[in-house]
Amino acid sequence: MENENETYLSDWLAGKISDGQLKQLVGESDFLDYQKLKNTLEGYTTANPDMEQNFSAIKQKIETQKSKKTARVFPLWRYAAIAAAVLLFFGLFQLFYFSNTNETGFGATQMVTLPDNSQVTLNAKSKLSYPNLFQYNRTLDLEGEAFFEVQKGSRFTVKTALGCVTVLGTKFNVNSHKDYFEVICYEGKVRVETKGKIAILTPSESIRFYDHTSENWADMQTKPSWINGETTFKNVPMQYVLSQFTNQYNVVIDYPKSVENVKFTGAFTHKNRAVALKSICIPLHLKYSDNGAGKIIISE
Repeated sequence: MENENETYLSDWLAGKISDGQLKQLVGESDFLDYQKLKNTLEGYTTANPDMEQNFSAIKQKIETQKSKKTARVFPLWRYAAIAAAVLLFFGLFQLFYFSNTNETGFGATQMVTLPDNSQVTLNAKSKLSYPNLFQYNRTLDLEGEAFFEVQKGSRFTVKTALGCVTVLGTKFNVNSHKDYFEVICYEGKVRVETKGKIAILTPSESIRFYDHTSENWADMQTKPSWINGETTFKNVPMQYVLSQFTNQYNVVIDYPKSVENVKFTGAFTHKNRAVALKSICIPLHLKYSDNGAGKIIISE
């Protein structure tokens, strides 16, 4: 249509078509614009005007005038589009926002059934968050420790402050506390990513990251022992063992710095604090005192 208008203008300027014919071809509104611009240009032309130059001038002025008209209307549409986009964004944000939260206290566990029928068991002092439309976005945030039994389906991702675990359908345990990150695979296949490192775990394989190191070991259990009221460790530094003890018994533990990296292999019960403390300290020949008021002192 734009090329046809240019042809009509050229013919009109050359006197090949009349004003009435142009009006019928381009319409009343555009004809009036062309006539005004032509009258303006006539004051600047000679007796034998350059038609090409006049045509270019008219075309340029028409485009300028149209852009001015559009500028008065377009912002309203643009603002409406922006408003609609904002509403859409917040609507989607509410749908995919991690607004469902489950949290456990000291010495407590909790089983959570997710919308896709996957099950998560939270260990003590742990927190799990997931979005409203979880079945379309199987991604969770975890703080602490949890055992996952995932229904097969789309990608299932567990995000922690220290790394991500991705699966399709499997059973695995994730423990993320401070700078300690541990994943154990019990069934299926698990992809672990942390600080640019990627590991693929198959059943009975485990990996842990702490203090800029990584370790692998075999775990022949079918599920984590803490679900049954006992936390087990294999060659784990004491600072992380005592951190787990604190989560179970809600106590403050003082111990010398020389003890924090001593490796511990063993277990402690969740049902008896005195027995649990002995289970940790006696194998390592450590002394301890427990005033029963929530503070324990360990020494060499």
